[in-house]
Amino acid sequence: MSAFFAMLAVSFSLCSLCLVPATGAEAAPPGYDFTLARERLAMPDGVELAVTYFMPKPKTPGERFPVLMEMNPYRKDDMMFVWDYPIGAYFARRGFVVARVDVRGTGASGGMLPDRDYSEAELSDGAAVIGLLAEKDWSSGNVGMYGLSWGAFNSLMIAARKPPALKAILIAHGSDDLFYQDVHFIDGVFHMDVWEAMMDTFNALPAPDGYALTPDYFNNRFDREPWHFIWKEHQADGSFWRNESARFKPPVALPVYIIGGLLDGYRDTVIRLLDAQHAAVKAEIGPWTHDWPNTGSPGPNYEWRHKAVRWFNHWLRGEDNGIMDEPRFMVFVRHGHAPASGGATPGQWRCGDWPVSGVKARRYHPGADSELAAGPLAATEYELAYWPGAGMGVHGWWGEVSDDMADDDENSLVFDSPVLAEPVEIMGLPRVSLRLAAHAPLTHVTVRLEDVGPDGSVSLVSGALINPADRVSRLERKALPPGETATLAAEIHFTTWRFSPGHRIRLAVGNAQFPMAWPSPSPGGITLTTGPDTWLDLPVVTKNSLTGRCDLPAPEPEEESALVRARDAKESRAVSQYDQETGVATYSTGDDESFTIGDVAVRRHETNVYSVSDARPAAASYKAAADYAITLPGRSIRLMCGYDVTSDDREFTLAVSRRLTENGRLVREKRWQRKIPRNLQ
Repeated sequence: MSAFFAMLAVSFSLCSLCLVPATGAEAAPPGYDFTLARERLAMPDGVELAVTYFMPKPKTPGERFPVLMEMNPYRKDDMMFVWDYPIGAYFARRGFVVARVDVRGTGASGGMLPDRDYSEAELSDGAAVIGLLAEKDWSSGNVGMYGLSWGAFNSLMIAARKPPALKAILIAHGSDDLFYQDVHFIDGVFHMDVWEAMMDTFNALPAPDGYALTPDYFNNRFDREPWHFIWKEHQADGSFWRNESARFKPPVALPVYIIGGLLDGYRDTVIRLLDAQHAAVKAEIGPWTHDWPNTGSPGPNYEWRHKAVRWFNHWLRGEDNGIMDEPRFMVFVRHGHAPASGGATPGQWRCGDWPVSGVKARRYHPGADSELAAGPLAATEYELAYWPGAGMGVHGWWGEVSDDMADDDENSLVFDSPVLAEPVEIMGLPRVSLRLAAHAPLTHVTVRLEDVGPDGSVSLVSGALINPADRVSRLERKALPPGETATLAAEIHFTTWRFSPGHRIRLAVGNAQFPMAWPSPSPGGITLTTGPDTWLDLPVVTKNSLTGRCDLPAPEPEEESALVRARDAKESRAVSQYDQETGVATYSTGDDESFTIGDVAVRRHETNVYSVSDARPAAASYKAAADYAITLPGRSIRLMCGYDVTSDDREFTLAVSRRLTENGRLVREKRWQRKIPRNLQ
């Protein structure tokens, strides 16, 4: 055992800087010391899962604690330790046992890597773990689940299985629709996400309790086929995606506290859970990307953990602390601002109930002279050529701070309202209908709702992709023949925005959103016909009915682990380039991170490059490289992975390579390659 794991049993004293006076209702103060302990839990088939406990020290003999469980494959003991430690410490200091569990075949857990994410093995393990945690002699018998992203997804899925000891969940940035609103096919369109390469690299690493390069490691992890392939083989909605998607199941029969972000790609799940008429839903949507509300960018922020303690005290301890008497819906209304302006988002918090009674749909129609008017205008045909590299200002998904959209709009059809004399505030999911014909066998459509400032700058408000093959049914897809006119309808992702006087409302319609949408293969374009079937519905706030008091505890300092001796994290800024001479668009991004935990030093470097040519849009490419170096006393290992995706007009070619060295000597390398036919993508 390395010194790092030996140190996990040390006791941590109270941090005098961890609590800042907060506004709103009181939560439990940080009254407990805690220890970190590692254990293994045996599953019914004999596989042992690794769990790290943040264990409060009892104040009285035999004191029992409720348990908060998070389970994911993100490697709790190395890759995510620094990031997750402040959360576990916060809850442990307030009298909860926090149990962080590695999915089987990942991290320090035993067993074989499952063949996909959210597998039957993972979810049945999760239900079994909850039962075992409830039976521990230090457990009160009541368990809650929490998690961001993966932990949010599987919390909903495991809750649907109704393990008796699970009493409530708290989730952030979770999707209930694995095909349309995950990172593999955004809005039904083929997408290559930087997360996919990172996840497959994590899966190929050895267990962190010694990083032993054993036959079991090679058989169960390194040599296992990457998930990359199974995701991209399933290019249409169906049972593969829907079996565990909460959107297509009965409402979860447990209390759910869900947090979303106005700049996160999964935010619509919040609204769907509220619409399910499940009484015990508490929901909040704030101005940040894929992160917790106390640290999310751009903010403003609040201390979600303070509120989480009250939530779990109510449902796991039976405290009548008023949490369920407070407004169940809190949302930040963004005031119009310049694109990528930096600093906290201007606007205000609103609290009340959902659905919001003071919101009514207001219809706008595109028309002649690129107008966006309140009534139908004369039918006009607009032609848009196909520029496959257009759209880089939005970046990788509907979940980032975007650039000025003015450049992207040059390759889109844009329709502007008159200059506003009064503010227009929206809250909800805008809807769009487009009467459209495509000039190629495969075409994607993108719609963006934007705010045009008096200086000509253009801010993204929200957007959506449309795959015309889904125009009738997601489950019975049908190609749109070239030249055939059809009506395409879609919801634009949930948003709030206040358009200011002097600004204009813009609808932008395009046929490329690179690199978010993999380029469609054929040159050509689209014809948009305005008239009664082409419109934009905005959910306009006519009266503010969200008048309840918002509980906004101030963010508290993050407690750091004494095990972490160094940390340096740098996320490279995305670079968008277009070569006028060659007609090639390139988008690149990456990460650099290094940290030392105990006697283990980790360096992680990733690059991602997307490329497409105007002349040959079918030959688009994505290339990712991951280089992970792990240094232990007297030993070092290095895992280098490559991910190449290319396409032509008929198929995708996916290739993955892995190369492992120990002390500079090659130990093993492996390569996979597969051709996968395009399926209306």
